[in-house]
Amino acid sequence: MALGILLVVFVTLAIVSLISILLLFLVKDPRINHIFFIVTVILGIVISYMNFTSIASNMFAPRVIAVVFSILLAFGVILRYMGNITAAKILTAASVVLGCLQLFFF
Repeated sequence: MALGILLVVFVTLAIVSLISILLLFLVKDPRINHIFFIVTVILGIVISYMNFTSIASNMFAPRVIAVVFSILLAFGVILRYMGNITAAKILTAASVVLGCLQLFFF
C-alpha cells in the first residue's frame, strides 16, 4: 500500500515537473512566465529537500550533490532578479531535472 502511494507521488512529481518546465520555456507573457518560474523554483526546492532527506546520513557525496542542485536553483533565482532571464530559466530547469533524476535513480 505504501509503495503504491509512493509510486503515485513520484509519477505526479515527474508530470508536474515536465509540465512546469515546458510552460516555463513556451509561455511568452512575462507575468505568466514569472508565475511559472516561481512554481518551478518551489518545485525545485521541494525536490531538493526530498533528495537531501531521503539519503542516509552516512552517504556524504549524494547529500552534497543534492545541495549542489539547490545551489543551482539559488543561482537561477539570483540571475532572474539581475535580469538574465534565459540563464535563470536554464539553471532552474537543470536543477529540477537533475534533482528528479537523482530522486528517481540514485
